[in-house]
Amino acid sequence: MKIRTLAATFALAAALAPGARAQTSAPAQPAAPGPASSLRIDINIPENRLRLYDGDSLLKTYRISVGMTGHDTPDGEFTIDHAEWNPWWRPPQGREWSKNDHVTPPGPSNPMGRVKLFFAPYYYIHGSPHVRDIGTPASHGCVRMMNPDVIELARTIHARNGGSLGEQQITRVLAHPSQTTWSRIATPVPVTIRYDPIVVRGEELRIYPDIYNRGRVHGEGVFQALIAAGYDPASIDPGAVRRVVAAAAGVRRLYTVRISDAFPGLQAAAR
Repeated sequence: MKIRTLAATFALAAALAPGARAQTSAPAQPAAPGPASSLRIDINIPENRLRLYDGDSLLKTYRISVGMTGHDTPDGEFTIDHAEWNPWWRPPQGREWSKNDHVTPPGPSNPMGRVKLFFAPYYYIHGSPHVRDIGTPASHGCVRMMNPDVIELARTIHARNGGSLGEQQITRVLAHPSQTTWSRIATPVPVTIRYDPIVVRGEELRIYPDIYNRGRVHGEGVFQALIAAGYDPASIDPGAVRRVVAAAAGVRRLYTVRISDAFPGLQAAAR
């Protein structure tokens, strides 16, 4: 204790000596922001669809599997900045659903498929051998894709946003399915995961099952979907909205109606 006290005393004396310079740490400078990604991913959970955009232009729509009820896929804003090719499956600890699972090396029966893209701790967009489940809520929270689809998506991200693996390197990695390889994405890709069971697609209004029981199938949801699609709010018939919601309530699967049939007086919003 005395040694420490003496050391502190000498340090204080040196600091107070004539000509001594104050030792202050400069505040950390924020890192310069990198280039923004024109690629972006949009996932709508009730639809079980992933859409890849370049700005506002849709490049590709993929069928996916989101988390089943009780294993909700998280919604929010995320980014993808790295990937694992030919991944291992390591069951998460402390989870009831995985307590009997075993660590599985890369291969055709690996639950992670050929590549996984990291978007949140313990959540990935990844391939899957369970092809029959694609298009339904079947995972434990991750986003599953067909192996060819997730490979295509990962290749596009690497090519467009500067991945640490080039096209030929990815081909070599995929040719050796037992060898695990990591890669980085130079410009991270933003990922938006939404929970919107009511959407407008072309000339149709679609109402998907409220799989997480969030109470999102209601009249206001129909209004907002139509307004977002460019229709004049004043031309939306409230009675027609109620009829559509009532019809969808009796269906446990996708309910689809032509907008012109359900809302004959609907008009486009003025621009």
